[in-house]
Amino acid sequence: MLLLDAKTGHVTICELPSWLEGLDLARPLADAALPQDRQALLDAMAAVQHTSPVSVEVRLRAGSREVWVRASLARRQDGIALALQDVTAARHDARQWRELEAWLVTLGETLPFDFFILDREGRYLLQNPPSVKRVGTALGKRFSELGLPGDVQQLWGAGVERARAGELVREELTWLVDGSPRTFSHALSPVRDGDAVVGVLGVDIDITPLKESEAALRRSLGELEATQEALVRKKQLVALGEMAAIVAHEVRNPLGSISNVVTLLQRGMVSREEERELWQVIADETKRLDLLVANLLDFVRPVTLTLSPRPLEPLLERALQQTLWTEDASRRVKTTFEGTAPPVPLDAGQLELAFTNLFRNAVQAMKGDGSLHVRISTEEHLAQRWARVTIRDTGPGLPSEVQERMFEPFVTTRARGHGLGLAIVRKVVEQHHGEVSFESEAGRGTTCVVRLPMPT
Repeated sequence: MLLLDAKTGHVTICELPSWLEGLDLARPLADAALPQDRQALLDAMAAVQHTSPVSVEVRLRAGSREVWVRASLARRQDGIALALQDVTAARHDARQWRELEAWLVTLGETLPFDFFILDREGRYLLQNPPSVKRVGTALGKRFSELGLPGDVQQLWGAGVERARAGELVREELTWLVDGSPRTFSHALSPVRDGDAVVGVLGVDIDITPLKESEAALRRSLGELEATQEALVRKKQLVALGEMAAIVAHEVRNPLGSISNVVTLLQRGMVSREEERELWQVIADETKRLDLLVANLLDFVRPVTLTLSPRPLEPLLERALQQTLWTEDASRRVKTTFEGTAPPVPLDAGQLELAFTNLFRNAVQAMKGDGSLHVRISTEEHLAQRWARVTIRDTGPGLPSEVQERMFEPFVTTRARGHGLGLAIVRKVVEQHHGEVSFESEAGRGTTCVVRLPMPT
């Protein structure tokens, strides 16, 4: 509490609080006020002579500090009684709130979607132009007073109640805007002061174009899927037609030979020696047909593998010996076999079939006369430990145009070959999650590499 001399404005009785320490009491109190506030204090001191009490807020300089004070003035016989209250913090908080409000208003006006804030009672405190355009001016109103469609109002009201209870709400709302249905992504977030919810911040984003694009994309994907299915069916029919033509050709040749032989035998115009030769032709062509059928079944028949850890050496030796015996090449083809590897998960029957086809290709490429080298080893490849089987022959090699298509069905370099052997090999190796590759150079033989994954 201060007492001022009514004429001079000097402080005559002083009970300064600690927050006013440094106030210069040798000068009139008005001189301690900042220039922009000094006149307001002088006007209040003059007004209190006629009207009591008078209140004014000014800034005083107390030493090196500036202090906002609320000054309450009352006329007394011995001067002017002056009660001072420190409102610096309150003025600071008020300024911050005004700045925050200005920032929110500016933010809302720049956002291209609806933005609004509701108070704890559900009334609009802030609303940006897009929101005004869609629901009308709503400041001071509750959402129930906006005249929204019944279903929208029900959903919106339920969402606001959930947000006021502290829940973050995200949902989609659809209603007519200018006569057309629009879909909005509706989000409501509680505004908290400590643990208390003091309001709700809302955002509505028009996602109708996104929904339309999504629907168009789904239609396009459906059309693409139908087109792909039609294309696959067409390719399957083309492949089936090609296979049928090749199989018909492969069957017609031995059947033609058998038919010619039967005709000659029926006429009975051949010698005993020629008859034996003709019967051998029938046996050979029948065997050829049987092999074709067996290879076709091996290629197209679905197989479920039964895998168990087994060593590769016995399997490879059986396949090699069986091939040399079948091709009558055990005396003319020199073979070397070396290396070893830990047991590998494999289906013995299927993998032996695959290696038999590889050995048969190598022996037939050398026409039963050459060298065949088989080596087993292990290696690290593509972050995986593999068992590697290398088969190298001294045949004439493969032309480049054949190497590019060697795993396709019915691709062969032999006049009496069916072209299914390597297709079966790839199928079996891939079913074992392995890899098969070839390196070949015309006149310098062919090297085949089979990799099978080993347990980690």
